Amino acid sequence: MIATIPPLWRDVDAYNQLTRDPLVTTFWGHAPAYSYAAKVPLYLGEQLERWRGIPVADVAIGLSPLSDTGVWLLIVAQHLALAGASFYFILAISNSFWVRLAVSLVWASNALFYTFAHCVGSETLSLILIVLVVAKGLRLIQHRGNPRWIDWYIFTVGLWLCLLSRQVNLLLILLLPATFLLSWAQNRISSRFATGDRQKRWLQRLGARRFRQSLIAISVGIACIAVAHSLTHHLARKTRFHPHSRMGYTFLFRLQFLKPLPPPARAALLEKVSARASSKEARQLVILMGQMYAESADPDAERFTQRAIPLLFPGETIVPWEKFDVALNQMAYAFLLPPIPEHLDAARTDFVAALRTPATEIVDNLFETTGYFFEHKDAMPACASLVTFRDASLEAISRIPSQHSYFYLWRGVTCNKLFVIWFLSLLILLVIARKKKVNVRAIPSYGIALVAVGLLITATNSLLTEFLPRFVLPIWQLLLLSFLILAGSAADVLIRGSGESPPGSLSPRAVRGCRKPG
Repeated sequence: MIATIPPLWRDVDAYNQLTRDPLVTTFWGHAPAYSYAAKVPLYLGEQLERWRGIPVADVAIGLSPLSDTGVWLLIVAQHLALAGASFYFILAISNSFWVRLAVSLVWASNALFYTFAHCVGSETLSLILIVLVVAKGLRLIQHRGNPRWIDWYIFTVGLWLCLLSRQVNLLLILLLPATFLLSWAQNRISSRFATGDRQKRWLQRLGARRFRQSLIAISVGIACIAVAHSLTHHLARKTRFHPHSRMGYTFLFRLQFLKPLPPPARAALLEKVSARASSKEARQLVILMGQMYAESADPDAERFTQRAIPLLFPGETIVPWEKFDVALNQMAYAFLLPPIPEHLDAARTDFVAALRTPATEIVDNLFETTGYFFEHKDAMPACASLVTFRDASLEAISRIPSQHSYFYLWRGVTCNKLFVIWFLSLLILLVIARKKKVNVRAIPSYGIALVAVGLLITATNSLLTEFLPRFVLPIWQLLLLSFLILAGSAADVLIRGSGESPPGSLSPRAVRGCRKPG
């Protein structure tokens, strides 16, 4: 991919994350980690080009220059990071060479992760960190006893970086607590039906351990949120770029569900929402939304913002963006608390569409966002001299996936179809473990928790903003990781009898060890 395809771009968002000060991008709602991390290869690339005597393009004050060398160093670093994360994940699944080989082949056949690694944008860093966090979480639950504190510390750092890479990753803090609580409930129920006192006490001790671990996991999640919030505010403490929620601005894109409603129904709905707004400014914004529809003016995010600012802040020469975002947030809460039926219908439609989206459509979308430059050159001026866009066109970029069959190996595989395969792998793991009398610890619970968190992230995106193919990445990633963990664990138990045998039973390894030679 590196040899044949130019670096891809996640439209103007990626451009801002690379060229602007990280404090500025954080102020405008982007998570900070990618903006800071990308500066290192970009700076090295710039210095290498200067050392070789290649002139670096001039940029506006306050922007960082872009160079082909810097962007390529970033892309190579992303591929190496994904390779390292993938290697660690595959090692964590099984100790069997053949199981690892099978998992590696499935992993390599899916172009989704590698295409994101070839793309500039914060989703790439998030994807890599999630693979690492899931792998480390798997290591934690595989411990026969209590995990070492150093393992908890490493997981905590990974989770903290996930929160700093994308804001929706906040929901990942539920992953281990849900896993351990599900395992605790399973052991609690199993202990009631245990046939012997020894086995019953063993299940109760195992359940108590899982409950303690769930409390540790909850504490880890809370600590990650607190430290991530503190860090972003500490970095901006001496500037005017104070990090704040811009959920209301994101929600403007979700409000497109109002457009197809009949005018009388839309007017009645907006009047109802206006009545439950918590501030005068929020009510003014809801009323403005109705006025723009009455004027047949499309209230998209940009047009609505242009009309709303002079309405809320007449005579202001400098826009108080933080106050404006507070008003937008309050308007969003008026729609969300509780959600109105029309909003829920739109969110449900997008959620179903997300589950029907194949991985190939997400891949195609990255080439489409790369082509965004050709229709918005003024918004991304520093990209004009880069190899991706130099002597290229929108049509040429869009044709790239069709020229490489690798991108379509998983054509037609949607989340719904993968979910069926995932469910079968879960059943197979449970059946094999029961037949071999092996306790697979919390692995089934972990697989379920991964999918549940992925569905929750997708539902949150559907509730807060309009559907875009890239928003399907979290459920695709977590569902695929969960499937590989369950399938790999099932194969491992079948081959090696890996697991923890309850008292009163012999594991397959022990049985083999007791056989006399000959």
